Amino acid sequence: MIETVKLTVRLSNFYEMPMPNKVASVALLAYIMFFSTYVLATFPFLQVQNNIYGFTTDFINLVVLTFLFWMVQCSELSKKAYIFSTLGLFLWTMGATADVFDELVVQPYWVSVYFEDLCRTLGMLFTSYGLFKTMRFVQSIHNRLAAELIIDDLTKVHNRRYFYRYVKSANTTPYVILIIDIDHFKSINDEFGHDVGDIILQQLATTYNNAFEGNAQFARLGGEEFGGYLPTSNIEQVSEFCQQLIGLAHTINVKNTRHLTVSIGVAKQAPYEPLDKVMKRADQALYVAKNTGRDRFEISST
Repeated sequence: MIETVKLTVRLSNFYEMPMPNKVASVALLAYIMFFSTYVLATFPFLQVQNNIYGFTTDFINLVVLTFLFWMVQCSELSKKAYIFSTLGLFLWTMGATADVFDELVVQPYWVSVYFEDLCRTLGMLFTSYGLFKTMRFVQSIHNRLAAELIIDDLTKVHNRRYFYRYVKSANTTPYVILIIDIDHFKSINDEFGHDVGDIILQQLATTYNNAFEGNAQFARLGGEEFGGYLPTSNIEQVSEFCQQLIGLAHTINVKNTRHLTVSIGVAKQAPYEPLDKVMKRADQALYVAKNTGRDRFEISST
C-alpha cells in the first residue's frame, strides 16, 4: 500500500517540524519583527495617504512570500530543494519587508535601493532553482510510483495490471495467451521455506522475461502464476516456444535436490474474442496440463 502524506499549513505544524525548519521559521519571524521595530523607531515617516496603493500591494506581496516560506517548512522536499527554496524565499522576504517600509518611512538610499533590490534578485534566483529541484523531485516520485503500478515488487517483471492493459491495446490479432504455473510450489515453500520460494519465483521470472522478445510480453499474474502474450497465430511456433519454456524451468534447481517444472495452458484468440475469455480458456488448458502429469503444456481448443 502506498503511504499518502497530506500537506497542511496549520501553525500547530511547528511542533512537528524538524529542527532546521523550526530555526528557519523563527529566524524569518525574528528578522521581520526586528527590522520593523528598527525602521519605525529610527527613520522619519512619510505621508502614508499618498502611498496607500503602493503600501497595500507591497504588504500583500510580503504576506504571500511569508506564506510560501511557511509552506516550504511544512512540506517534505528533497534536501537541495528545501535548502534553495528556503534560502531564496528568506532573501526575497527580506527585500519585500524593506519594500513595504519604503512606503512608510524615509529609508537610507542603500536600504531602499541596494539592500532591497539585491535581496529580491538573489531571492528570486535561489527560489527559482529551488522550484526546479522541487519539480525534479516530484518527477522522480511520479516515475517511481508509475513503475510501482506496473512492476511486480518481488520479481521485478510486469504485473497483472500492465499485462491486461498491454494485451487489450495490442494491434495484433489473433494472438496467443500462455498461463504458466510452477508445479508443486506449495510443497517447495513448506519444505524449504518462503525465502527459497521467493528466490525460485525471481529466478524463473528473470529467465522467462528474457525469453519473451519483441512485442511478446511476460508478467506475473499472482502467486506462482505467470502470463505470456505472443503476437502470433502460428500454433506450431507457440508449441516450440512452450517446450523451450519447460526446458528453461529445468535449468533452475531447488536447493540442488531437484529441478523446477512448470505447467502451461495455451489459448489462441478466436475472432473478436475478448481477452477475459481467452484467459479463461488458457486457465482451463492449464488445469488439464496439471491433471495429466504436469511438466507439460496443453493447448485449448477454440
